[in-house]
Amino acid sequence: MRALAYEADVRRPALRVAEVADPSPARGEVLLRVRATALNRADLLQVRGQYPPPAGESAIPGLECSGVVEALGADVAGWQLGDRAMALLAGGGHAELVAVPVGQLLPIPDVLSFTGAAAVPEVGVTAWTNLVHEGRLVAGETVLITAAASGVGSFAVQLGRELGARVLVAGRSLERLEPLCRLGADSRLQLGSALPERVRELTGGRGVDLVLDLVGGEQLPHHLAALRDGGRLVLVGLLGGPNAMLDLSRFMRRLLRLVGSVLRARPRPEKAELVQAFGAFALPRLASGALRPIVDRVVPFARVADAYEQLEAGGVLGKIVLELG
Repeated sequence: MRALAYEADVRRPALRVAEVADPSPARGEVLLRVRATALNRADLLQVRGQYPPPAGESAIPGLECSGVVEALGADVAGWQLGDRAMALLAGGGHAELVAVPVGQLLPIPDVLSFTGAAAVPEVGVTAWTNLVHEGRLVAGETVLITAAASGVGSFAVQLGRELGARVLVAGRSLERLEPLCRLGADSRLQLGSALPERVRELTGGRGVDLVLDLVGGEQLPHHLAALRDGGRLVLVGLLGGPNAMLDLSRFMRRLLRLVGSVLRARPRPEKAELVQAFGAFALPRLASGALRPIVDRVVPFARVADAYEQLEAGGVLGKIVLELG
């Protein structure tokens, strides 16, 4: 099969499409013929040598895909050859074939193309995990989403709206955030030191109940300051870097909660529970159009190196999707 191969380098990894051995589905796995797959920041880190896959998982990048069931491993029930499916992966998606744990598969609603479906699993399950499972967001609360124009951010805006929350979005460019208002965002805010004051203006002085933070770094104190007393911040990304200076005494006095969260490294049984919980909530809404994937551009798989460069350059709203024949 064709798959992405690379020579890891922190500055400029060498990417190419190469012929590699086909995977075989193990017990409890399904083999998918990949029709489309999406890019994530984690893929960039992997090809730089900074984010290796979990032990035992495919070394090929790619954390989500859509395709057709081509073979079934032992003890697989509920799936048949030819079924359309989308999958959350720990790796292996940037290839023509991938073996997927059955618990990480979801059926593709009839209204979604393979291209659209490929842009759902990683961002959808990440948003669900950190808004609901970790963030405990409930109807009537207010959530602030940082780096909201990203793939996870743009889906989290929609998911927060569907959960009945008020959604505020923040980023470096207010212009790039404007399309999120059509997805359910109530207000757009600029990242930086003025963010907490602006949040309090919008919340009657109270602050938000939850921050879904994809930025971290030196911006983290500002995001914590935007919380109400007793509020929660779930740290999902480090676009702003891995280090922050915090006033821990203030953190303690205000009874704030800071949760670090990753998805890729979670055990397969836990991921299966999260995928199925997300599916129960999201599949009917994807079918009705209440939730929709945000695809910035579609790139042929043969130009996968170009797609990685485009993601690295920034300015992407939602996802870059790679299309395979």
